[in-house]
Amino acid sequence: MKNNIWFFAACVLMFFVGYSLNDAANSFPKYKVAVIDVSQVLSKSSEVQTLQRSQEKDMEELNTLISKAQNELLNENDKTKLLQKEAVYRKEIETKKLKMEKEYNSKLAKINENIKSLISKEAKKSNYNLVLPTGMVISGGEDITENVVKQMK
Repeated sequence: MKNNIWFFAACVLMFFVGYSLNDAANSFPKYKVAVIDVSQVLSKSSEVQTLQRSQEKDMEELNTLISKAQNELLNENDKTKLLQKEAVYRKEIETKKLKMEKEYNSKLAKINENIKSLISKEAKKSNYNLVLPTGMVISGGEDITENVVKQMK
């Protein structure tokens, strides 16, 4: 009989401990997770499209300069002048290439910050604790891609 009372008391104690733990687990904040298709956002961004067109135009100019240099160097018979022209063109092409890369990277960084800002605003507006790219998520999360794309326009 004495053993039954101790067993009953232990069961009641375990019940209350389990109930308290369940109550504590329910009081933790719930995480709300969103996912975003970054490639879709980038492809629909007018800033990115403008940057791509600008980059293509700059590449055409660089290719024109290279073609011009090749033609002039092929037509030059004097070895001294050939070496001088080659050095001048090589420096000009390298300078232009570095300038293009620097401009492209700075513009891309600015666009990246703008897109991050839009994603952050959307996440705060909809009370998301975490936003992940769709490529990293196997299952779950609410897709906010369309909302961000609408904000970009």
